[in-house]
Amino acid sequence: MNVISRDKCIIFILILEILSINALPSSSKALNIAVIGAGAAGLASAKNALEQGHNVVIYEKTKALGGIWWYTDETGKDEYGINIHTAMYQGLRTNLPYQTMEYPGHKYPNNTRSFPPHEVVLKYLNSYAERFDLKRLIKFHHIVDKIHSLQNDRWMIVVKDLPNNKTVSAIYDAVFVCINRFSSPNYPQFEGADFFKGKIMHSHDYRRAEDFRDENVLVIGSGNSGMDIVLQLSKTANRVTWSRRKPKEPTEEERRVYGDTVTFKNDVERLISNGVEFMDGTHQNFTVIICATGYRFTYPMLDVDTGIQIDDNFVQPLYKQTLNINHPTMAFIGMTGTNFIFDLQVRFALKFISGTKKLPSKSEMLKDLQDFVEDRQKKGIPKSRYYHIGLLDKEYYEKVAQTADITKIPDVYLAICKDLFQSDPFRYREYKYTIIDDKTFKKEREV
Repeated sequence: MNVISRDKCIIFILILEILSINALPSSSKALNIAVIGAGAAGLASAKNALEQGHNVVIYEKTKALGGIWWYTDETGKDEYGINIHTAMYQGLRTNLPYQTMEYPGHKYPNNTRSFPPHEVVLKYLNSYAERFDLKRLIKFHHIVDKIHSLQNDRWMIVVKDLPNNKTVSAIYDAVFVCINRFSSPNYPQFEGADFFKGKIMHSHDYRRAEDFRDENVLVIGSGNSGMDIVLQLSKTANRVTWSRRKPKEPTEEERRVYGDTVTFKNDVERLISNGVEFMDGTHQNFTVIICATGYRFTYPMLDVDTGIQIDDNFVQPLYKQTLNINHPTMAFIGMTGTNFIFDLQVRFALKFISGTKKLPSKSEMLKDLQDFVEDRQKKGIPKSRYYHIGLLDKEYYEKVAQTADITKIPDVYLAICKDLFQSDPFRYREYKYTIIDDKTFKKEREV
């Protein structure tokens, strides 16, 4: 890998234009691969690439590996003025059994609770990095400023070395973009927001329920984080109102779980100085509004010449939702799913990036993408959710494995997920899953 000053970038680009060889690299050649992000997807990318004999560098903008699983009390900016990306909060437990969050061949300890707290997940990721000697590859506090496409699908990556306050550039044969959406909060736009005198924040910056003791809080959003935060705040806040897009009368179970502190409302119509008016014509006073309204994909480091576009949260054009069709030595890992899916996508990408398997033509890949889009449309999935490959989408995962001639995901993972999604939404964490073999599992109440 050649490391150069920013002033000499243009010279190197010109040299590469002259000397570059054709098409994708030979499968016998060790490639220089950049991995952007040291979270779960980045670690899977580095491990597989290193295992196949390639040279790997991981750029991580924070001081620790783990991505969203790294917890800090801090919110806002870090000591270098970089946005703190983690959305972890105290008391968070996984909403998937740990078995479905394992990397192939690397197990959680036997005594792990089926739905462990975030500290256990982070410890697991660290053990994975230590086992496969990945930590030495990570450049902490290095934020990627720009990724440029070069001739023959090579890459110029410009990086800010924050501790040393300098910018360096390097040339790579391939790049794995492993930045998840949870670092870019999506804020809804409300009429009257400028007049509201209370605090408006995103669940991304929520850390402790104790910080909201005696407050009157509105939580907007019915996803997993919204559910968790409402439940936590019901123990500390003076009053909690939960605004859900599809209003319905709370069930007896919901009333039991959330208690008298929590009330349920429909969508927000507008904000007023001391509270909110709802779509049903009622209004309530609030001191804090927490928007648990999801996230969006943003890749500010990608130059226009990378050929990647984002349309209503739909990142395109990607082959099998992984490879950049315009420049297929760029892979996107971790946009959706969990560790066994990340590993599958990495192995898929490396098969083609290494030249071990020949890519379909560009027109064939674009046709495959069009088929994917049409399938999402037929299922009534909005464009903003096209990226989301469900944990039960067995057909997609099998096609990915077949296309690249790689080992598929064991059926038992998908079977566990199917059982989970059919479980009681308030009691599912009370159960323990045990894998028997690649197809079967056992489920029992956890002691």
